[in-house]
Amino acid sequence: MLAVMSTDDLPVVQDGRPGAPGLLLIQNAAAPIALWDPVVPSLADAYRVIRADLLGHGRSGPAAGYDVPAQARRAGATLDRLGAGRVTVIGHSSGGMVATALAEQRPGQVAAMALINTGPSPDAKLPDPRLPGS
Repeated sequence: MLAVMSTDDLPVVQDGRPGAPGLLLIQNAAAPIALWDPVVPSLADAYRVIRADLLGHGRSGPAAGYDVPAQARRAGATLDRLGAGRVTVIGHSSGGMVATALAEQRPGQVAAMALINTGPSPDAKLPDPRLPGS
């Protein structure tokens, strides 16, 4: 484990190698970041695994609002504070909606995305992966 820290009231856990490609795991709204504990050991050899509780969930404090775009902005700000650069994002259930919003807000930072038990928001305007520079 690299670090357990808090950034902007969001508990963050990092595992793996500091210089490895970043992998952000976003859990569903009802689960703490410990949801990912069973898969982290198999990922930590190849990735810098980053997990942050969404505001109002897990060990984080309450939020004035819980809308998906705001949660994505908080996740992006956490990545900035950690100096994570481009990352692959995996979202589970409602965490997939946050992952989709993060990719929409920061297409240059989200290198790839996987959604588990969720689909992207029907309003999402993701960049076309076939276009250069998107």
